[in-house]
Amino acid sequence: MIETLNDERLMEQLASGKKMAAGILYDRNYKKVFGYFVRMTKDSDVSRDLTQNVFLKILKYSHSWKPDKVFAYWLFRIARNELVDYYRGSKKFFAVEEDRELVIKDSNDSGKEMEIKESYDILIEAMGQLQPGDRELIELNRFQGFSYKEIAGTISSNENAVKVKTFRAIQKLKEIYSKILIE
Repeated sequence: MIETLNDERLMEQLASGKKMAAGILYDRNYKKVFGYFVRMTKDSDVSRDLTQNVFLKILKYSHSWKPDKVFAYWLFRIARNELVDYYRGSKKFFAVEEDRELVIKDSNDSGKEMEIKESYDILIEAMGQLQPGDRELIELNRFQGFSYKEIAGTISSNENAVKVKTFRAIQKLKEIYSKILIE
């Protein structure tokens, strides 16, 4: 019965002490959070650690959950804060990693699969050349599916600014992608 609840209801369950809800939230959201970290850090091991930290914080701070919140925004706010803390502590810069498993599923046509892999490799290389803020906007909007309003709430900005910045980031990405194709 608990498996059929949406994430917000599962958080209510977790906040009331039902720890089984945490496992379901983890199973539902692990790949999204891990993918976010992989694309932002270029390090699978660090991404695993950061992902684990996010879910530990969800457990630790479940009592602070407010039922009027959307779980996905809360989750990615925690993930973003975890990433910022990681970079503050390590003095590293955002990077991107090739993790084809996150994008490429089973494909019977090896020629098509090679094209997809090559396009993805170019996309990842181009993403790696963007500024961290631009990369994050594209990550949240295109990879995670957040709306501009949702991103604005996640990064403490306003919707119009996010819309303009995301558009410009995508334009930059297109330019970089095209240059890589030509080379």
